[in-house]
Amino acid sequence: MASTYNYLKDVDASNDNLIYRIKLRALKIWSLSPVQQKYVRPTLEFVAMDQLGDRIQCSIRNPQRRLFEDELVEGKIYTICNFSVAVNDKKYKATNHASRIYFKRDTQLRLVDDPSFPENVFRFVPNEVILNHTNTQSHLIDVIGLLTAKGDIIEFTKNGKKSNYIVLELDDMQGKGKIRCTLWEEFASKLVKHIQEQPTSEYILIVQFAKFNLFKGTMGISNTTYNSNLYINADFQAVKDFCKSVIMSSVPPPNQLSQIATEPVYSIEEDLIDKSIYKSISKLKECIENGSFVTIGTVVAIDPKNGW
Repeated sequence: MASTYNYLKDVDASNDNLIYRIKLRALKIWSLSPVQQKYVRPTLEFVAMDQLGDRIQCSIRNPQRRLFEDELVEGKIYTICNFSVAVNDKKYKATNHASRIYFKRDTQLRLVDDPSFPENVFRFVPNEVILNHTNTQSHLIDVIGLLTAKGDIIEFTKNGKKSNYIVLELDDMQGKGKIRCTLWEEFASKLVKHIQEQPTSEYILIVQFAKFNLFKGTMGISNTTYNSNLYINADFQAVKDFCKSVIMSSVPPPNQLSQIATEPVYSIEEDLIDKSIYKSISKLKECIENGSFVTIGTVVAIDPKNGW
């Protein structure tokens, strides 16, 4: 008798009476440590996909992490049961699923082999939707586009840490506008290296798990620090289908890429949270070194007599 599995579309945090048994492929695994807990071992996070291509984010807190981290491998297929389900209401959402899975001590994770299981199913968001989007903190998305313009790779140092980025322009060939894409760190280096070593007439990029990025009032995308994937002219059916739209549109060869002017691309929020050193209020009180830091707190009172 064939085993029966639940699909992710049926997983619902509002119904805690159901017991789910699902078969999933681990697409991306990463560690994410809360800013306020620098010395706490980070939780293990991963995005999993079912046979229909739907995704859900899974979290493994401490001390459960040590029970499962050696078994989990990106790209492998697992059956999972006896886990808890909660509303996906965290600030950082890797998927748009309404629920999120949390492993328990007695969660059952078993590696399986299923040749019929899809390796990767992309859910591309059109440029038009991205340009009209307003919430930079919503879920991560998949984007595909033809590279039509790029800037130079920019290197800089802030608070003693070296970093780099490159700005691109992507066209999804739907005639609704191009989007700005910022690639950071190894993603920027990967693209520049690919263009130098494998020159061709066109570059089709897929940014999987991209985040919305607002720059000068216009929404675009960028890669995330932990879990984005970048594919360049990959041997995917999705890329082959996209190439057909490029041919039909008679687009000029991208070997004549437009040049994008160089300018800072990170937002104030990114500058404060992602690029600066965090210190708690108690650490700031003890701090004797000079420097710029960021902290997080709640305003409990304001003294209007002394101004700001």
